[in-house]
Amino acid sequence: MFSALCVSLVLSQAGWTLDTGKSELVVKVWKTGAAAGLAHDHVVRASKFEGTVSLEDPDRVETLALSIKLDVASLVPDEPDVRKKYGVANPGPAEADQKKVKENMLGEDQLHAAKFPSIEFATTKFFREESGALQCTGKLTVHGVTKEVVFPVTVKTGDRVMEGDARLRFKTSDYGVKPYSAALGLIKNRDEVELVLHLVISR
Repeated sequence: MFSALCVSLVLSQAGWTLDTGKSELVVKVWKTGAAAGLAHDHVVRASKFEGTVSLEDPDRVETLALSIKLDVASLVPDEPDVRKKYGVANPGPAEADQKKVKENMLGEDQLHAAKFPSIEFATTKFFREESGALQCTGKLTVHGVTKEVVFPVTVKTGDRVMEGDARLRFKTSDYGVKPYSAALGLIKNRDEVELVLHLVISR
């Protein structure tokens, strides 16, 4: 499954790259509603994305600048291995239903991929709290709407490589995307979703 991941290495001015072959972006979507027991939680993987990286000082993550652009049409919902990896234990939709989930997700009432073909994120700064915890601020653009976000990040460094992990929750309605609803609202998605990032940069 992961062999299908589109690998795109984008050179930065400082010679660092975002390795999309080792990086991963997924969105977790939870069900709700009176008939939620008949629905599914979803895990949606971005199979095609690219980015640019600048890192002035490898010993200071605060000097990192990063931008990411993912292809909305490449979003893939509910692959069994991905669901398992991200802790969504309940059975996922059948293969035919997965296609319907993607069709709804990309349609005009949701992400409207034809009009808004990309989701983008760009960091504005990294900073450490008094506790030492690393925080990131940036601009997230979904459905043509851009908002500032702040979230914690954990970073591991090695020989010419840096790995970062983050989780960011936000409401889709803040970006003009009404949560999917069916059966007169008895089955629907929660407004809040979670973006999970594992990013690897190297040179």
